[in-house]
Parts: sequence; structure tokens; C-alpha cells
Amino acid sequence: MNDVNAVAGQLTKLRERLEQKELELGLLAEQSDAERTLAISFINRLTQACRGHDRELDNKLARLRQRFEDQVPLGQLAEEIQAIERLLQHHAVALEESLRVTRDTLKEGGRHLTGTKDIPDKIRKEVREFLNQDQPYAIAEHQRQVARLLELYQQSMRALLLRPINGKAVAVEPPQPACDEQLRQRLCDELQRLITELDFTGKTGDDLAEIRHQLLTGVDFSQLPELCLRLVELIIDGARQERRESHLFLSSLNDSLNAVHLRITESLDQGRDLHEQHHRHGNEIHARLDDISLQLDSQSNLQQLKQSIRVNLQHLQALLLERNELMQREAHLIESLGAMENKLNLMREETSEYKKRMAQQKHKLLLDSLTQVFNRAAFDERVELEYKRWLRYQTPLCLAIVDIDHFKSINDRFGHLAGDKALKVIARAMSRTLRETDFIARYGGEEFVVLLPGADADNMLAPLDKLRSVVKGIPFRFKDDKVEITISIGTSLFREGDTPTEVFERADRALYDAKNGGRDRIIVV
Repeated sequence: MNDVNAVAGQLTKLRERLEQKELELGLLAEQSDAERTLAISFINRLTQACRGHDRELDNKLARLRQRFEDQVPLGQLAEEIQAIERLLQHHAVALEESLRVTRDTLKEGGRHLTGTKDIPDKIRKEVREFLNQDQPYAIAEHQRQVARLLELYQQSMRALLLRPINGKAVAVEPPQPACDEQLRQRLCDELQRLITELDFTGKTGDDLAEIRHQLLTGVDFSQLPELCLRLVELIIDGARQERRESHLFLSSLNDSLNAVHLRITESLDQGRDLHEQHHRHGNEIHARLDDISLQLDSQSNLQQLKQSIRVNLQHLQALLLERNELMQREAHLIESLGAMENKLNLMREETSEYKKRMAQQKHKLLLDSLTQVFNRAAFDERVELEYKRWLRYQTPLCLAIVDIDHFKSINDRFGHLAGDKALKVIARAMSRTLRETDFIARYGGEEFVVLLPGADADNMLAPLDKLRSVVKGIPFRFKDDKVEITISIGTSLFREGDTPTEVFERADRALYDAKNGGRDRIIVV
């Protein structure tokens, strides 16, 4: 009888453990159903967000939602999910490229309109305000800005074509083109500035450096079109190379994600199968336990009772062996999930490293390759930041334009390599002279722009005069000749109602007065 009680106690414990396991597996099944419901809801929202962009994508999302609702196992949906992922990725890349082109076109159109002569000041101010807006993010914002730019163009054309003269509306004659030499010099300067802002390596970078050397040494006007075409080809080649490298990385990342997705799908299917088998084993064990309990209650013959219990115990042992196999499969599944976690961690590290490289590349793109101070693109970003800070906190903000006096004569007398050396030394000296909170960028050619946050009318001249004195005191020597180099500075403070463009134009006019007033001086407006 003691043996029977011991067996009954063990079976009771076993039943409790099985009931606990069954409860856990039931919770797992409920969680799986909740996840499926959540996935269906997500697909519905995704379908609404993507509707109208791509007919094939709409159809595939609708089919996937129906398959989820039909309780199709995830393992059978892997191929459909991968196809939707590829369509979404393609759509995202195409949309981002379209929005980038739109943003660039809006900026270029606004700048072109700002440079148009004879348009009314009111329209010019509105165009400047348009250019100083935050970059659009949503598609609707892009559409509104396109409509606004078209409206400004329409107003400008109406004002230019219908200028009232003696009470009559007459067409305006087109402006006279600039002379070839001025256009040639401007093109050379702009092409040099463009090349310095590029950060291509390898043969493309070497070819760009060769073009810049040609521009520095001087090219005829007739050579510029061919040089421009070559520069465009190199930029396209460099962009293609960077795009290929990015595509390879993203493709590798996408393949890894697809592989992990398949493994997760397989693991879910294995988990459901294990749950079903555990449930079946639990039912069989309960049946055996019920049979033993019935025998204990109804059987009076001890020998027959032992024989019946022995048979049931053999069945239980067989079930326990199967349960051990299931536990081994569970252990293998946990090991597989651990391997997937390690792979995801590796992918996270690779992505982090890629983001770090992208950040370093962006930093290089914001540096002038010759002087290693910030470039014009970096200035555009920084002035927007400082302008917003000025609007919010109304702390003083000073903008100054610095130009090297008679810089062309240095190139003419000692060569462009000497001019490059002078630019490097002057830029380094000015950077060391300014405070850490100040900002300096090479704006183009021999021209620099400086931002002095916190500088007001009482203390703005001191740091700028220190810049002038430091540059004037640099002991330049070219071909054993001692040369004194000076700078002229035009500066202005931000005032109520100003935009960055208006402040820059005031400082530019002040610089013009400083150059015409004898150079080596500071003019404040």
C-alpha cells in the first residue's frame, strides 16, 4: 500500500507540473493570437498609409491581410512578406530621392528669383523669407512650398513685364549679359568652391583635384564648357560609387534581416508544434492518471491493481520519454533563438559602425578641403541654427565677412600654390584667435564669414580687430620676399525683423565700403 501511495504522490506532483506547463503553453498560444491580431491591425494601417502610391503594393498588402485573417501559418507567408518589404524599400528610396530633388529645385528657384534685377522689394523680401523657411518634411509641405514659389514667380513676372511708364504698361527689356571675363572668373570660382565641398576618394578624387589645379592656373572661356561637362561626369561617377557602396551595405543588411525573419518564423512554427504536442501529452497523462485513480477506487484485488498500475506506468514512462525529446527540441529552439540574438547584435554593431562612417563623411562634407575650416554648406546650417536661437532668446548675434586684400596679386606674383598656402595659414590663424563659441567658414575664394554669438555693439569690434591684427602680423615669405597681408572686414548685428540674408547683404555692403575706403579696416553697418 505504501508503494501505491508513493506512486500516487509522484503522479500528483507530475500532474501539477503538467498543469503548470499546460497553463504556460496556453498563455503562449494567447500571446500568439494577440500578436496575430496586432499584425492584422498594423497591416490595415500600413495599407491606408500606402494606398494610391503603388497598385502592386496595395494588392499584396490586401492579400497579406486576408492570409493573416485566414490563420495561415507564418512560415507560408515569408515569401509574400519579403516581396512587400522589397516594394516598400524601393518606394521609400524613390520617394526620398524625389523629395530631395524637390528641395534642391525649390532652393535653386528661390535663389535665382532673388538674383533677378528690378523685381519689387516687397517680392524680394517675400522670396528671402521663403528661402529661410525650415526644409519641408512631409509631401504636403513640399506641395505647399512649390505652390508658393510658383506664386512668387507669377508675381515677379507680372511686375517685370507690366511696369507702368507714363500710365502705360510696357514690357521690360532683358538685362544685358556680363562680359566674358567676369563670367569666366565667376564660373572658375564657383567650380573651385564646388570641388572643395566634394569628398570623393580614389581616381574620382584625383581627377577632381586635377580640374581644380587647372582652374587655379587659369583656363580659357572656350575650355569651360568641356571642363564643366567633365566635372559633372566625375560627380555622377562619385555619386554612383557611393550609392553602390550604400546599396551593398543595405542589401547585406536586408538579406540578414530576411534570414532572421525566416528563422523567427520557423521558431514560431516549432513553438506552436511543441505547444500542441505538450497539450496532447498532458491529455494522455491526465487520462492515465484518471485510469489509475479509478483503479485505486474500484479494484479490490491487489495483484490486479499492481498489474493495472504497472501498465499505466509504462505508458507514462513512454510519455515522459517523448516529453524529454520535446524538452531537447525546446533547448535546441532556445539555442537557435540565442544565435539569432547574437546575429541581431552583430547587425546592430555593423549598422552603428556604418552610421559612424556616415557621420564622419558628413563632417568632411562640411569642411573646406584646402583650409580645413567649415565651408559654405556648413555656414548655411550654422547661420540657420544661430538665427533661430536669436529669435527665441534675443541674445546678440554678429555676422562679419572677411576678405583678404589684394589676394589676386599674390597668385599673380608668386603662383597659386603660394595663394593656397596663404589661405591655409590665415584660416588657421583666425580659427585660433576666435572663441570656441564663434564660427568661421570659408565662403568662397579668399572670402570668409564669421558668426559671433553674444557679441553686441559694445564688444563686437574687439574680436574682429584682433583678427585683423593677427593676420597683419603673420610673417609671410614667398620666394624669399617678405609680404604683408591684410584683411578687410564688413560686419553687422542682427536687428528686429531681420533675416540672415538681409544681415549678410548689409555686411557685404560694409565690406565693399571697407575695400573702397583703403582696405585693412573694419566697417560696421
